[in-house]
Amino acid sequence: MNRLALLCGIGWLGACAAPTEDRGPGAAPASTATQDVFAYSPMGFARITAAGGVAVSFNSSAGATTVSHTTGSYGVTFAGLGAAGFADATGGDVQLTAEGTGNVKCHTTSWGGSPNLLVNVQCTQPNGTPADSAFAVQFFRYAMPSPNAFPTRAAYAWVQSTGAVSAFYDFNSSGTHNTVTRSSAGLYTVHIPGATAVNASMMVTPYGGPAGGAACSIAFWSGGTADVQCRNLNNVLVDSAFSFSYSTSGPSSEQQGAHAWFNGTAADPTYSAALGKIEGCSPASVTASRSGSLVTVVVSGDLGSWDGGAFLRASLSSAYGNPGYCKVESLTASGTAPSSTATTTLRCYDATGAVIAAPTLTFTHVTSDAAGPC
Repeated sequence: MNRLALLCGIGWLGACAAPTEDRGPGAAPASTATQDVFAYSPMGFARITAAGGVAVSFNSSAGATTVSHTTGSYGVTFAGLGAAGFADATGGDVQLTAEGTGNVKCHTTSWGGSPNLLVNVQCTQPNGTPADSAFAVQFFRYAMPSPNAFPTRAAYAWVQSTGAVSAFYDFNSSGTHNTVTRSSAGLYTVHIPGATAVNASMMVTPYGGPAGGAACSIAFWSGGTADVQCRNLNNVLVDSAFSFSYSTSGPSSEQQGAHAWFNGTAADPTYSAALGKIEGCSPASVTASRSGSLVTVVVSGDLGSWDGGAFLRASLSSAYGNPGYCKVESLTASGTAPSSTATTTLRCYDATGAVIAAPTLTFTHVTSDAAGPC
């Protein structure tokens, strides 16, 4: 029995989507991959190679993932994952992290479409020259609920360079929209109503922006607010659009995985947690260490597939404190539930492309299977 049949049969999925015909953009796809549904809400992620191949792909619509590619530019299409209409879904959120060694960085330039979701990505050298790079990209979308008194578990926003927030690309599980204050060039504060928990996944990805794209990072967060700063290739504060996300339960709501704030020495337990196969009952942990400028994060415990199928993973990261960006240099995994381990190595760079010797960062590890009830 595949994941879709399993979850629909026991009622764990809010919606069970059928596969949709692939209608990828423009040029013929470089490669395709498919994965059964196992997510409570529309979501997908992929790890794309520098040449435009699909190394790993999960799509909650069970559709294919295809890629079009020219130097430094990628169009990643998740078949069937686009919003069906404005009445029942918002435009969702995209987070992105470049992979590999070296200081090439990536940012998003657009996403959208129906029934297929197209995410456009631009990768450049620090000076703005287009350059190929591997990367991990994640999309998720929730329907905005009515205002409620529950603490916020998940929120996201697409923020324009002026600090304006589009309601169509904004979500907060409290039912109250997020707002942003732009205090000066390149400095923004995201206000997240109802977000009292500081132990959460925090991610930020630059969108468009100046030549070569800005480097946007999280400067600080506390209950209900997160400060974001964006800098150009000269390390000067500059206005830039960006996408932001917050989630207390998994990398996206209720998906197995982990998040962490690496404080320069370790995954700080006040701001780090792992979500195992059974929510609240499966042992899972996230730890981290640093050797020189290289950070190693280990996610371990009872994480894995529900039906013995492939258990897929991707890691994402944002620079914290020190302005700049972080990259995943490697991701390896071994074992199966109830004892599996994923090891991610990361290195961070300032906006000019210089290695940050002692980085601090946020880390998010996403997987292809949701956590089940205890």
